Amino acid sequence: MKDLFIIDNYVDEREFRNYINLLLTKKGYERVSIDDTRISDHDKLNDNDMLAKKGELYYTIQTFLNTDIKKSQIDETLKDMQKENVSVGIIITNNYIDNEVKDYANKKLIQIWDRAELEKDIN
Repeated sequence: MKDLFIIDNYVDEREFRNYINLLLTKKGYERVSIDDTRISDHDKLNDNDMLAKKGELYYTIQTFLNTDIKKSQIDETLKDMQKENVSVGIIITNNYIDNEVKDYANKKLIQIWDRAELEKDIN
């Protein structure tokens, strides 16, 4: 809970993205256990926050700090997946996401890791 309090109140988007990167790689994140990640340079054409690799599977990962996730973010992640030719898209946020948006993401095959999931994984 302490980590989430700090995330909610004291970090910026870059620091949140770096924390998620650390969680995915260094802490042995159980859900994916990523082999390698690359935090994207937003000055380039790609909009995804991170590209990740696990074996032969590639992921595009979008992180959203203190943002209400809407269908437009799902569509943005889908476009990034197509642009980077990756098969898995993940959105990670410190906010809760409503069921309508979760259902929409599920239909688009985008994984959603909202506050409830993040809290379980941090603790």
